[in-house]
Amino acid sequence: MTRPTKLDPRYVSPRVILPYELRVNEVEKAVAETYRLFHGLNDFLEGGGFRPLEQLLLGNSLSGIISEFLVKNIASASASLEANMKVGGHPDLLPRGHSSSNLVLNGHEGIEVKSSIQRGGWQGHNPEDCWLIVFRYAIGEQDKGESVPLTFLEILCAKLDRSDWSFSGRKGTSRRTPTASITASGVEKLRRNFLYRLPGVGIGLHRDILAEP
Repeated sequence: MTRPTKLDPRYVSPRVILPYELRVNEVEKAVAETYRLFHGLNDFLEGGGFRPLEQLLLGNSLSGIISEFLVKNIASASASLEANMKVGGHPDLLPRGHSSSNLVLNGHEGIEVKSSIQRGGWQGHNPEDCWLIVFRYAIGEQDKGESVPLTFLEILCAKLDRSDWSFSGRKGTSRRTPTASITASGVEKLRRNFLYRLPGVGIGLHRDILAEP
């Protein structure tokens, strides 16, 4: 399968609502740069006799790296947002000039960015009132046996409230990482406000809802 280098313009929705003056074309530029960076790294690895990133890294680690690529590339493309450089800071993207620095542990303005191979059931570490952009992707071997390069399938965006999350903490001596899962209401908000959706990848009622010309 040919490696994608950008979003297919036929499936980009100009009607998506984006916060903080983020523009659709800025997200398109960020995705193109993410593809270029990811493919370039794989070319370097495979040229040196190593396996590609998607075979070297476990699922969550790979998603984390893709998310970091997207955050940095959106910040580079955007006139209104910058990357939060605080390790473990929230949110990932900050409005330029809103804070005294770009090292914010727990901010109230900005956008959280998540990439996921999952169809839904997305998680975070804490329930938050925040804007969230989810980049859903496919990579590697699929159900029918074919192998695909990194391919973004959907880009979804919504303002989530605390009621759109369910929290799972620790019990007793468990070392389980506390997680917050997006509820059905939050997932529906995300799926309704899509920036990008390839044919056949939408879920449920959204399966055949594509960008209008």
